[in-house]
Amino acid sequence: MAAAVVGLSAFFGVGQGLGADPKRDSLRTEEARTVATFVKSKCLSCHNSTVPSGGHDFDALPWDPRSLQNREHWARVYDRIALREMPPEPVSLTDGERGAFLALLGGALHREGVSEIAARGRRSLRRLNRSEFEWNLRDLFESPHLDVRSRLPEDRTNNGFNKSADSLDMSHVQLSAYLDATKSALLQAVAPGPAPFASTRYFALATRMFATAQTYGGPEAMFYARDSIMLPIAPDELEAIRGADSHDESVELALFRSAGWPYYGYPDGFLAKLPGEYRVRFEARAVTQVRDFRLRPSPGPVPMTFRARKPSGPDVSGDVRATGGLIDVQPQTAVYETTVRMAAGETIEYSLLGLPVPQPNVRNIAPTYYDFPPMLEGGHPGVAFRWIEITGPVSSSRWPPASHRVLFGDLPIRSRPVKVAEQSLNVEVIPRDPTRDAIRLLERFAQQAGHAPVPDAALKVFQDLVLEKLAAGDSFGEAVLAGYQAFLCSGHFLYLPEPHDPRDHFALASRLSHFLWNSRPDDELQEAARAGKLRSAAILREQTERLIDSPRFARFVDNFLDYWLDLKDLHRDDPDIRLYPEYRFSDYLVDSMERETKAAFTELIRKNLPITFLIDSDVIYVNDRLASHYGLPPVVGSAIRRTPVPPSSPYGGFLTQAAVQKVTSNGTTTSPVIRGAWVMDRLLGDPPPPPPSSVPTVEPDVRGAKTIREILALHAQSPSCSGCHARFDPIGMALENFDVMGSWRQYYRGLEEGILVTGIDRAGHDYSYRVAEPVDSTGKLLDGREFRDVRQLKSLLIQNPRPLARNLLERFAVYAIGTPVRFSDRREIDEILDRCAPAGYRVRDLVRGLVLSRIFLGPTGTDEEERS
Repeated sequence: MAAAVVGLSAFFGVGQGLGADPKRDSLRTEEARTVATFVKSKCLSCHNSTVPSGGHDFDALPWDPRSLQNREHWARVYDRIALREMPPEPVSLTDGERGAFLALLGGALHREGVSEIAARGRRSLRRLNRSEFEWNLRDLFESPHLDVRSRLPEDRTNNGFNKSADSLDMSHVQLSAYLDATKSALLQAVAPGPAPFASTRYFALATRMFATAQTYGGPEAMFYARDSIMLPIAPDELEAIRGADSHDESVELALFRSAGWPYYGYPDGFLAKLPGEYRVRFEARAVTQVRDFRLRPSPGPVPMTFRARKPSGPDVSGDVRATGGLIDVQPQTAVYETTVRMAAGETIEYSLLGLPVPQPNVRNIAPTYYDFPPMLEGGHPGVAFRWIEITGPVSSSRWPPASHRVLFGDLPIRSRPVKVAEQSLNVEVIPRDPTRDAIRLLERFAQQAGHAPVPDAALKVFQDLVLEKLAAGDSFGEAVLAGYQAFLCSGHFLYLPEPHDPRDHFALASRLSHFLWNSRPDDELQEAARAGKLRSAAILREQTERLIDSPRFARFVDNFLDYWLDLKDLHRDDPDIRLYPEYRFSDYLVDSMERETKAAFTELIRKNLPITFLIDSDVIYVNDRLASHYGLPPVVGSAIRRTPVPPSSPYGGFLTQAAVQKVTSNGTTTSPVIRGAWVMDRLLGDPPPPPPSSVPTVEPDVRGAKTIREILALHAQSPSCSGCHARFDPIGMALENFDVMGSWRQYYRGLEEGILVTGIDRAGHDYSYRVAEPVDSTGKLLDGREFRDVRQLKSLLIQNPRPLARNLLERFAVYAIGTPVRFSDRREIDEILDRCAPAGYRVRDLVRGLVLSRIFLGPTGTDEEERS
């Protein structure tokens, strides 16, 4: 053990390639002696190869601050000593000794980190992840619906996001996938013909609006009506009406169920012959079905959308996707219009949201049948349709479309007599001079697509490829596309450079746009880079504000929240219908949760709200479904809107949002351990260490016999568990009043113990569960402060907003630069926080501060900082 500190050169790495700076080498040697003395006297007795307490072995940890990995190890040592977690005995280290050692250690780590970044940068290149790749292509080709992401392997995550340079590697498998995706994108961008496709019009009255005369769930799920009274139509009668085309304009199709397998809710006889966008118009009103199949005007709107799919039988569900956006059908009869996207051979089905979905019900040996749930007080909500019109595909007003012109400019095109292969062009591009036109188009495309101007020498590689293709007999269009494909899979497009050189404004433009838009710079941002003005603090601030206020900022919100708050997992873990039958077929609720979190986060930044908004707020973002879910006063319609939180409500802030509660549960039970650790990590920036592998996980008792508090008390009897659990279990306990979907509860549910509750769910099935023990959400934080419930916990957490701000700022930094925040960045982080503190750490200020910092810009900072 002692041998580890005998030889400074061997143990601390001093003198091993230190460089040509004798003064700095001398300083490093003196620091090494000080560190060696400190480790030997204060640390080594407990942290060595024989007794590596807490996983720390100073026998195996040299002092070599020139190594990033070594600095990261010593940064963790710094933090443990600064938090007074090391050494464990307070008397073994005086305040003076602690302060002196931290000053030396922190100074060395900062100096070496800053020096390395100044010399080498943080990284050289970062590959676009598959989402960025798709958005870059969409923006380049002006094709917002271009689809290539599904062709690419899922990206690995590191440091919490899918933007880490270390995890975005490139294998031959990935390169093959990118080549394939690029070819697909190019073919999608080429005009499908020399002229726009002729649009076709489909029109159907109510008795042609549904594929069959009835649907699963019986007449309560769907019937035809005239004068608001059910009009019984048998299958053979409906067939006769359609055969004779004797449809009655006064008849309505009344629908009272949501879409779901099995279902035949699509227009009779309609199929999209060609892919593209279709304009849909329909006349409808929101209704309520009351006794004896009568219709009354609904007291409020009924939300719906459409779903694109291929027609299917009762045993085939097929690929289904929502399209056309949300539509709130009002009680007054009106005409509605939207645009849907369909592939060839697809149709659209009516997707009313939040209504029953009858499912097969089998009892013993009886035949399968579909029960509709009992009528609600006031009746079954639904929509009565009178007619539908579908026109399309809707073509570009200018032909060829913009995506084609990006590729081939104004060169004429004509029909291709024979399509050579499936992945080939539908049209023939006619050049004036094949060689000159190919070189001209490739040069223009490279300057449009590249992240920076492409030198002639680099461009020649792609030009030679195109000319080789032409010489081999390829058609002009295919030869040029081969050059484009190679370029889009090269470093000029597929990789983002580090803005290390203060003269490189293009790399900075790409960093800014991929931070806030998840895609390439637009023309205005590129022009600022081309003019060499982007490193001006005023110009950079102006561009940052513009990008935040742009509709494209939604891409940042979507991707950032997918990883920071795990929204990408929101649709995972359906609620256990044994315990939570009210959440069966809850897609509308889950979609509303996601929209709430995104709306709140967008406003958090755009309105520059204080960081404490993460924990508590006097406003909430809800629609009709969420207001009911949260027990708030009724809200009309599917649109998410800003609503005051009643003083008695526990909601407000991200901490208590339903989306957060859902992603931190497994659909069957809630766990204070998981929720508490998640909050400590994602919101407070203090992640607990991973649990020992020998300790079993805490499993709640779904029988209802034991409360989670009782189970945790047993778990905490282990000395190896109690210390960490005291940090996060109390926060998780405060959230126990929220069930697996984030609704407030006073009692747990179980299957064996407690008061029996029975009923019929939205699928028409019987259910039973038991109301078990009451929830106890009291707790005490590690610092001794006690709380009664989540309301009091919120009031305690917002008393110290700086950790919240630091955590979010560091996550912004990791997301933006693609590398972890280093120890040497801490001073700059603190400077940003200091500037934001007087106003309450407002979040847009944090974004501005990051963009104007050396962390984002590189060692020289803005032009003003460089000149000073």
